[in-house]
Amino acid sequence: MALSLMQWKPSEKLSAMAKHSKRGSINCYDVAKAFIVTIGTSVIGSLIPIVSTGHFPEKQQIALILGTAVGAGLTYLLKQLGTDEQGQIFK
Repeated sequence: MALSLMQWKPSEKLSAMAKHSKRGSINCYDVAKAFIVTIGTSVIGSLIPIVSTGHFPEKQQIALILGTAVGAGLTYLLKQLGTDEQGQIFK
């Protein structure tokens, strides 16, 4: 029996992950999402030199990619600090 998207209801765990933390605080889901942003940024940043040159990135490029990825994760956490329960930033 197929279940359409209109009938699908998220589990309580997924609903809890979708909840925003209070303004000025970060919960464990925010940290997990920042980790996902960091990993995604580093993977995409690593693929760009591989695709464009056909070679694995050098040490300097890897350091730059990792710095950019950590910066993206920290930026996400800073944004979450200014976001309220409704997802509004600095209102």
